[in-house]
Amino acid sequence: MKYQYSYEEQWQPKDLLVTFRLYQLNLDGNGSRVYQKYWNESAVHFVEEEVSAHVFPAL
Repeated sequence: MKYQYSYEEQWQPKDLLVTFRLYQLNLDGNGSRVYQKYWNESAVHFVEEEVSAHVFPAL
């Protein structure tokens, strides 16, 4: 599992601004493919450098 990016979203029903981190595990081994839906839909998105250096071992 690998960190890809972070994005902000207004979370309902409490109307709170929340920062989500997207972690992804491609089971087919293609680590270059990244799910872009939340990156494209969010006005505020970014890559946290200190988080991107950490990779979780495969389960």
